[in-house]
Amino acid sequence: MKTRYIILLLAAALTIGSCKKDLLNTTPLAQSSDATFWKTADDAQTGLNAVYSTLPDSRDFWRDCHSDNSVMTNAWGEGGMGYISMGTYSATDTYIQEEWNYNALRIALNYIDKLNAMSIDAAVKKSFDAQARFILALRYFRMAQLFGDLPLIKEKPVSLEESNLKRSPKQEVLNYVLQNVEIAIAGLPASNSVASDNGHITKAAALMLRANVYLYMASMKKFHDGQDDPELWTEAAKSATEVTTMGFDLENNYAYLFTKEANNNSKEVILAYQYVQNKLTEFLAVLASPTGVGVTGEGWASFCPTRDLIDSYQCKDGKSIKVSSLYNMNKPYENRDLRLKMTFMLPGVPILRPDGSNTAYQPHPFYDMPERMNNEGGGLTGYMYLKFNDLTNPKPEEGWTNWPIYRYAENLLILAEALNESSPADPKIVWAMNKVRTRAGLPGVDALQGNQSAMREAIREERRHEFVAEHKRYFDILRWKIAEDVLSKPAYGINSNVNDPIGDWTKPMFKAQDRVFNPSKNYTWPVPQAFIDRNRNLLPQNNGW
Repeated sequence: MKTRYIILLLAAALTIGSCKKDLLNTTPLAQSSDATFWKTADDAQTGLNAVYSTLPDSRDFWRDCHSDNSVMTNAWGEGGMGYISMGTYSATDTYIQEEWNYNALRIALNYIDKLNAMSIDAAVKKSFDAQARFILALRYFRMAQLFGDLPLIKEKPVSLEESNLKRSPKQEVLNYVLQNVEIAIAGLPASNSVASDNGHITKAAALMLRANVYLYMASMKKFHDGQDDPELWTEAAKSATEVTTMGFDLENNYAYLFTKEANNNSKEVILAYQYVQNKLTEFLAVLASPTGVGVTGEGWASFCPTRDLIDSYQCKDGKSIKVSSLYNMNKPYENRDLRLKMTFMLPGVPILRPDGSNTAYQPHPFYDMPERMNNEGGGLTGYMYLKFNDLTNPKPEEGWTNWPIYRYAENLLILAEALNESSPADPKIVWAMNKVRTRAGLPGVDALQGNQSAMREAIREERRHEFVAEHKRYFDILRWKIAEDVLSKPAYGINSNVNDPIGDWTKPMFKAQDRVFNPSKNYTWPVPQAFIDRNRNLLPQNNGW
């Protein structure tokens, strides 16, 4: 059996059987069989597979609803996942515990500890250790962004209850993240040389994580603390630049990236969580679709794009819909960024139906179609997703499209952002931006070269549109300190009066959700109350909670 299949089958043991994964109570692999396990390289490989199962997966599609991109139809679902964007979450919500994921950390730390004592080939051991440390670093990084200060458990895999640790300063956690990333970079191959290694972490992924961490630290220093540190931006650009020399490039077709055909067959995807047909599957097509579309007509309309997101896509002349002469309010999706039609189901645009026909998607209640808004399976905004959505799958609840964690497009935009903040005259900014925009059918940003403020806004918008539904936007709006601007207003959908031009943004719209972001507390999440109850050393609670 190929290595990646083993990874996925072990992951299935941790994930299958519940709509929501129980990420808090899983026992680390081989904890009960240490006396007979951890002897051979095969044992080490099997243990590593369990660490891989903790990588971010397709559930991150759901999490885009934390941001201004998407609305969760049932905000109370999944332990209150939809409450994040509404600003109504609390320390007692079970969803908060899902991200306070010390079980994933313990799996990685347990593996590193056991591997260290094994007598196996030194090169193999170094590679396995590097992969596990990347995953450990990625998880700590994600938690630090959400919770700030964290109990920092390092080489020994004790539980929070056993350790009774206090929370370490966030920067100390990030330093530990970087320490592990550097080990990963030194121990990982530049590429996977054989097909059976597809899905394994490479040096390029580790460099992207390093760039990501430095980009975050630089952003927090500049936009939260008001103390710009050019060296941090430079380090982010340094790692991103190295990735540009490693043979990756953009796929010509943006939509192709999010299909099962692209699985391990893309020059752009640097790291992805691996799914396998009939072995480990996801059900994004059900979550992303309304009732009445696709070959089965099955859909829950669980997550709906916002009107603000739809309207933010530029016209082909690079101008916004509010100023472009190309924009037609009666045909609002023509002459736009190519990603718009590739990413969303849009009112009036034909969509595949169960009878094999392609007829207009019409979510307005006036048309009384199965996909109508506020109906069971109809959603809240009138827009739905094509990205990650296979409408031709006769079993939409069993999709197997890999989940991209890092893509080369993100590396390009990290490079552009880091250079714009540290060296705004650098021509590589325009080069990186134009590569991404050319694929989207948009003009280049040459005229913005050297205009740091204008280029900053262009890069931010580019990131928003390139990574819709990939759970990048929420972390971006936090680090840029713009969450109080974009999440303190209601989320809207299509125009409520069916006689108004569908693209007229000045007319009344359906309101999908009220939202509030309190900057005095919502930039960090609360420590889950259940964990404070077990370990009072986790106090004080984060500000405002």
